[in-house]
Amino acid sequence: MLIAHTPGKLHTELDALRTRGGTQRCVSLVTTKGHLHDGHGAVINAAKTVSDVVVLAIIPGLEDGENDKIISAGEFQDIGFAERHKADLLYVPHASRTASAGCIGVRVAEFLPEKLRPHGISPEALTTHLRIINTIQPDIMVWGARKYLEYRSVRRMISDLDIRTQLQCIPTVRHANGLAVSSQHTTLDTDDKRLPILYESLKNIAHALRAGASNFEKVENTARVALKGAGFQTDYLSILDDESLQPAGAMTTAFRIVAGATLDSLTIHDNLGFKL
Repeated sequence: MLIAHTPGKLHTELDALRTRGGTQRCVSLVTTKGHLHDGHGAVINAAKTVSDVVVLAIIPGLEDGENDKIISAGEFQDIGFAERHKADLLYVPHASRTASAGCIGVRVAEFLPEKLRPHGISPEALTTHLRIINTIQPDIMVWGARKYLEYRSVRRMISDLDIRTQLQCIPTVRHANGLAVSSQHTTLDTDDKRLPILYESLKNIAHALRAGASNFEKVENTARVALKGAGFQTDYLSILDDESLQPAGAMTTAFRIVAGATLDSLTIHDNLGFKL
């Protein structure tokens, strides 16, 4: 596996990979903030099935800017993880390379219902993704569905800016109890019987809609009451039309239920898509 920290090194290595064998090879991109886990592994594996070259880009946090020359234990583990999953090129730009004085995406974010915008991708993060996409110029970008609102925001940006990159979203990887695999959950006891309740609530909503429930606000409120009874504080919970990501209506046949709820000071985000 090749590793690049600067655009110059990235371009040299990627150009060689892209044209190896004398033919133009398909390049896929997977982005992450690091702390890699099985969910990222599934995305990398999916990228390998749809492309010849997989680039894994780890986006640094702004707080990492003063430590550009230091490899932390977490970064060392991420390098080993990427090697085990056979990524072809690991791009770990310094924070100064991805920071931007200006931001795009305000108009892009407006396609989300207003109450969900704070839970989507920030203009700063969207700008960082744009810089990485422009640097790598992938043929396809692969996402995990746990970050569905971010995925849809990036998809909208790519469409609005006429970028020639396709997007693919794969299902969320879950623990045996249904809890979505996430780096945020590494300190949790995954056997805690309360943890799957958010995902169970999403499935109960889907069951109610399939059974003919049409008062979406009432269904949402019922789910909030159930979550409160289980010890959760609901931060957001919405039944959306999966095509427009606007509140579902009478003509909706493809749904996306999105939710975030706090349990013991940790917020768990999840979503579920289905069609009638």
